[in-house]
Amino acid sequence: MAYIQSSLYNSGTQLDFAVSPDLGVVTGKEFAVIVNESYGGSEFTVQRHTGKKTFSLNFSFISSTFKSNLQSFRDAVGGPYNEFTYNDGSTSYTVRMSESSLQFTEVAPDVFSSSLQMREVSPS
Repeated sequence: MAYIQSSLYNSGTQLDFAVSPDLGVVTGKEFAVIVNESYGGSEFTVQRHTGKKTFSLNFSFISSTFKSNLQSFRDAVGGPYNEFTYNDGSTSYTVRMSESSLQFTEVAPDVFSSSLQMREVSPS
């Protein structure tokens, strides 16, 4: 089962996902490439690192209890400020959430949707 964990949240207790994310968890890789163009039109690049994995999880129908747990976790780690552990069920990653993560939309009485975007802290 997938979970997130931080020593800043609930004395380091892992937060198991009470609801599985929607199918189609998006994974990718962000490359830190700076592209500069000369006056003649030639491009020159600098790669700062080999890339960091990214993860995007969407939750369509979560309870108000799980919503509260996710909000508490977000607030404990300070949104994108502190790193935390994300385990996808088989591998653990040290990540930070994006600024726009865990904004909630009420889709029915006491039922919410949200998304969690994360990026690895160190290049993989």
